[in-house]
Amino acid sequence: MNWPSDLEVMKLFALCQKMLAERGIGVAQSTQFEAAEARARAMGKPSITPMLSSEFNDLSKDDAFWLFLQQDGRDIGCVAARRDNLLSENLSDYWARTNKRYYGLAGGKATYAHALTAVSEIRGSVVYVGEFFIRECARGSRNQLTLFTHLLFSYCAMKWQPDWIYAFVRRNDIRRGYAGEYGFNRQIPGAQIWPSPPPGRQSDEYLVALTRAELFHMAEIYCKKPDLFLSSDSLSRVEKLST
Repeated sequence: MNWPSDLEVMKLFALCQKMLAERGIGVAQSTQFEAAEARARAMGKPSITPMLSSEFNDLSKDDAFWLFLQQDGRDIGCVAARRDNLLSENLSDYWARTNKRYYGLAGGKATYAHALTAVSEIRGSVVYVGEFFIRECARGSRNQLTLFTHLLFSYCAMKWQPDWIYAFVRRNDIRRGYAGEYGFNRQIPGAQIWPSPPPGRQSDEYLVALTRAELFHMAEIYCKKPDLFLSSDSLSRVEKLST
């Protein structure tokens, strides 16, 4: 069997970039984190998650970035990503340790439960994606969402070769089918169960994830059969990805 290679991911990135360009949309990267947060807020994004905030992290330009969609010279969308090398702990352990600082949790014990996948599977080179936001005037295209997230996944794969990519999506958005449009084929309820959810977190959030092998397979299929990639291009309302 011939397994998909890095080349397939590069092709998917190029395909997404081309299809966005045909819509008059460009993509720009930024590792100026405070400036990127200001650009996101200028589009109407109400908050920045602690996991990607420059207020809570000394983010390295080698391990984090923002991507912006641009049309007619202005930002119309954004997303951010960070890589963590979890070689001696799993994702659940990492959450338990870092969330104490992010959300002011006191004491030495975890005060919430985690999805089993975070406990038993997700470790190694792990990428968290969040801050997904589309300016209100630019919403309405399901395919635009799909192209942006798949371009993001491909870029992460080329830049970092992660074992896992993950995010959080609220239950209502899962039911609307957004996680599938974003490209996450693993959707696990009960990502983090909070006795008293801190601002920006909810107990109904799903852990959504994608492995490197799954991304490579997806890239191969979509590049060989682009007709399987995009679907009906209309939304009555585009929800933002919960971060």
